[in-house]
Amino acid sequence: MDRARWAGWAAGTVVVLAGAMRPAGARTPPGARQTRHVAPRPPPAAPAVPEADVKLALDTPSTRGPWTMRVTNAEDVPVRIVADARLVWLEVTPRGARKAERCELPPDMRPGDDLDRALVVPPGRAYVETFEPRLYCFGGKADALAPGAIVVAHLGWAGRARTPPLEVSAIDGTGASFGPSRAIDAPPVGLPDEPTEAPAAPTPPADPAADAPRLALRSGEAVDAEAPNDIVIPVTLSNEGSRAVIVRFSPETLAFDVTGPAATEPCAWPTALGAPTREAFTTLAARGTASLTVVLRDYCPGRVTDRSGLLSVKARLDTRKASGEAIGLRTFDGQVAATAPALVRLHRGAAPEPHGRPQLKDP
Repeated sequence: MDRARWAGWAAGTVVVLAGAMRPAGARTPPGARQTRHVAPRPPPAAPAVPEADVKLALDTPSTRGPWTMRVTNAEDVPVRIVADARLVWLEVTPRGARKAERCELPPDMRPGDDLDRALVVPPGRAYVETFEPRLYCFGGKADALAPGAIVVAHLGWAGRARTPPLEVSAIDGTGASFGPSRAIDAPPVGLPDEPTEAPAAPTPPADPAADAPRLALRSGEAVDAEAPNDIVIPVTLSNEGSRAVIVRFSPETLAFDVTGPAATEPCAWPTALGAPTREAFTTLAARGTASLTVVLRDYCPGRVTDRSGLLSVKARLDTRKASGEAIGLRTFDGQVAATAPALVRLHRGAAPEPHGRPQLKDP
């Protein structure tokens, strides 16, 4: 082959190396070797192992609770579950909303592993536990618990990996044909309408000539506290009348009615009132307000804060023994109760938490 023909042939030729392809019609030069690499076929995928036929159901008789969860074993062999309502998380979609609110306990109130409260559930048996949904949908999420909202409950840990911690797992030696799972999902349920309250009696019109003060008391709606000493309650006293009022509004004249998981307790200031002085009294202008922030533990040294959970704290003002008459003041000498309680989510109680063994229920 002469030099001109060889140059022309080489210009239109691509050598295939390491799997590269030559243009169509190109010739392999003399002595060149064409090599092709074929990717190995992936091994056939292992058949998917189904999850256990363990069903979670949620009973929501009211918007405020308590609610009941039921975990039923529909398999023909026993299964191991973590029987603990602290592992529940909720997806709550209010009526007309496009996005669900995720409600769950704070991390320090949830178990960190699957070693505690394990329960073997035989075929056809169930585990049942009640819980307070307002502990999960707390503070700004509480409004999601409204009539008509759709609730989907989950029990366990988020994620689909079949690695610990596990909510459901097989028991060795039972011949189970299912794999473990980190969570169980319940079918959606709707929250019912609340019963209609009877209309309140009409308030008689105020007499412009009357001199009776009109005071109102309210406290914070939601307080998140890690320990009993952290429960701080804000209290606001309002003068809804048209005249100024002098009142002894101080920690010593406040009291609280507290209901918690451990007990119900009336809580008052532990020492007697001091002698009246002008500085001890507050003058509330018409439509004016005054606020105090107190530590609940100063009033409630008893058992009411022994257990973690939801506490209902209703404030009271009692000035019947706190008159300013002795120093020449015309004061409000009576009682005022808050119209609504403050809700406290107590993460850790003052006493060790009782952890009884979870119990099985019949179908």
